[in-house]
Amino acid sequence: MEERYDRPRRSGHSQRKRRRRLRPGFVLNSVCLIIILICFCIGGVQAILAHNEAKAQEEAEAAALAEQEEAAQKAEEEAAALAETEYDFTIALMGDVNLDDTWYNMTYLAEQENGIYDCIGTSLLERMQSADLFCVNSEFAFTDGGTALNGKAYTFRAQTSNISIYETMGVDLVTLANNHVYDYDAEGLTDTLATLDSAGIAHVGAGENLEEACEPYYVEFNGYTVAFVNASCAENIRYTPQATEDSAGILLCYETDTFVQVIQNAKENADFVIACVHWGTEYSYEANDTQRTTAKEYIDAGADVIVGTHSHCLQGIEYYDGKPIFYNLGTCWFNEKTLDTFLLEIHFTGNAEEEDVTFTVTPAIQSGCVTRLTESDEEWNQVVDLIEAYSYDVTIGSDGTVYSGDAAPVDDTDDSTDDEAEAGTETGTEDGTLEEDMLDDTADETADETGSDSTTEDSPAGDETAAG
Repeated sequence: MEERYDRPRRSGHSQRKRRRRLRPGFVLNSVCLIIILICFCIGGVQAILAHNEAKAQEEAEAAALAEQEEAAQKAEEEAAALAETEYDFTIALMGDVNLDDTWYNMTYLAEQENGIYDCIGTSLLERMQSADLFCVNSEFAFTDGGTALNGKAYTFRAQTSNISIYETMGVDLVTLANNHVYDYDAEGLTDTLATLDSAGIAHVGAGENLEEACEPYYVEFNGYTVAFVNASCAENIRYTPQATEDSAGILLCYETDTFVQVIQNAKENADFVIACVHWGTEYSYEANDTQRTTAKEYIDAGADVIVGTHSHCLQGIEYYDGKPIFYNLGTCWFNEKTLDTFLLEIHFTGNAEEEDVTFTVTPAIQSGCVTRLTESDEEWNQVVDLIEAYSYDVTIGSDGTVYSGDAAPVDDTDDSTDDEAEAGTETGTEDGTLEEDMLDDTADETADETGSDSTTEDSPAGDETAAG
């Protein structure tokens, strides 16, 4: 029998295995597809990342812009708030005024066609009127009644209608702590207070009781507050009483404790304190020891500037602890004498963050019952030289700015000091009248009153007069 050798059959498994074998082209296509998918995914991820990055950048820029806008708005609000506190104002002061109807300057005024306009120079009057606040020492009683103090040689009374003169001059505030406001007793003083109040003119240094006499006068300019305080120690024989709890009078400072307390209280409620003191020796250009000692005490208590009256002539300037002491402003409009004087202007600028205060003197002359600003360099220099001659390490710049010691700019000093001022022997009057001549004239005028009225306790008898 013939044997047959048949090829063995492939099992189904083998057949299936054969059928699953992939073609090379298919594999390649699959790989490409996978690669494409991977690239697509990578691109998608990159796009998403780029989108997210762009979005984050946009958000960051928006946040930065919002922050900038918020900062700008805040800066604008702060600037607006700061602008609301910005101030720029001037306080002007001059010395003694007397409106007694029988006194030299007032009898001269009565003869003038234009009244006070013929007695105060136009330029000076304009400066008085244009100041944000103008203050003088009012050395008489505004009253149509009252009784003159017994034994006092010079008693000054102005009819109440004379208040119109102050209104024309632009007076906003008067100091009353002096040796003549009580010349017509308590009635005269209370009439004075009422007359000033009716005219809207503020006052300081006197009152119907001690509390009123001690009350500072406050004035505010855009949030910046200035306080005025006022006291007197001008009489050797004390005709003018201090107010009490239930009686009218002024604030005295022979003993300084009360006035020191007044200054301290004012400083607690104000940014700047002006202490006005009626003191010194009449017609003396030298500040006496009492003035120099107590002035420093008042600055230690909180005063930012000391302004003196009473001598009717100029006294020097001194700085203490960076703050100026104007020992005497001289006269404003008081009598017929030829006297050098000046308008003191305190200029305030700044805001809630910073402040600047400058002191300027504008020379003037009272002569023949007329007070006017100086009209030539020669007149200007004679007044400035006189002030510097009696000052203590103080320089007055070419524009009248007052500097302490070496604080003056080199190019702002005036070296034109005349021999008379350096010697300290002349008054600086237009006619060259010597100080000694003026004192002799004053002594003749008040010979029967020497030593009886209006000097400080340590004043030499030979310098005393009763008319101021």
